[in-house]
Order: sequence, then structure tokens, then C-alpha cells
Amino acid sequence: MATVFLSWEQIQKVKDKTVKESILAEMQSRYSRNLWSSSYGWMYDTMEVTFSWWENKIDFKYNARNSNDTDIWNTFTDKFEIKYIAIKNGDDFEEVNSIKLTYTPYKITCTIWDTGNWEEENKKVVFITKVNDSRNYCFEISQKNCRLMEMSESKCDKLEEHAFGKQK
Repeated sequence: MATVFLSWEQIQKVKDKTVKESILAEMQSRYSRNLWSSSYGWMYDTMEVTFSWWENKIDFKYNARNSNDTDIWNTFTDKFEIKYIAIKNGDDFEEVNSIKLTYTPYKITCTIWDTGNWEEENKKVVFITKVNDSRNYCFEISQKNCRLMEMSESKCDKLEEHAFGKQK
């Protein structure tokens, strides 16, 4: 029998990675559910996903197909904090308090709305989350395929520098 000892730092890194991966898994699950919406059990017109900086959460709302059905709300919060959300257009960032993605069943693309309801093709959303008071993770969503993707560490460093004005 072997005994493995982990330091507090190593345990924290595992916890952080688990939370980050749960955000990615939750979004992938919802994305897949939208592409194959019949597996949800009933058909809906749209699924709205709202990332809110000031409420520090991700909301999912399934809009019912007809008035006899009821809309379903789900909130995903884990031990993470949304630190920054921006719309990226080329090299420019426009910071926003929240964004909403509207998915239609069986479609890969989505519509991205910010608080000003600005819509444009090839728009990207970037956001920074902080996990368990340790490190930041950066994600982006492109309007082309509307999948949540983790940004590389170098891109994340640049985004943090832009968002918080700090050099690494």
C-alpha cells in the first residue's frame, strides 16, 4: 500500500481545475442539449444563457413553445466569481455587465446580446472567472459556433492586462 501526500497548494489546484471544468462541462451539456433538443423531453423555442457580472452567476432559461407550457429557469453557480465580461470586436473590447446568448434548437450558431442589444456578425464574448480566491480563468464564446472555450494562458494574460491594467 502506497501513501500519497498532497500539499495544500496541490489540493487547491485540483479544486480550482474541478470548478473550471465544471463550468466548461455545464456549458457543453447545455450546448449539446440544444443541438439535440428532443432529448430534453419537450420542445422549446429558445434557450437563453445569461452571464451576469453583477449577480455573479450564469442563468439558463428555456422559453416554452406555447403558453400552456411554463418557462424553465436554471441557475448555475459554483465556487467561482465572474470578474469581467466584454464583447470583443477585432482588437477592441467593450466591457459589459452581462451578456445573453440566445440558442435555437438544432442550430450551431446563436445570437449574442449585451446590455445595449448590440448584435453583429462574428462577435465574440470574453470573460474572466476567479476560482476559489486563487487564479483567474479566461473563456470566450464566438457567435459562429457558440461553444464556450477556454482561452490560452497567454491570451488570458493579455485580457487580464486589458481588464485590470496589470502586467504579469
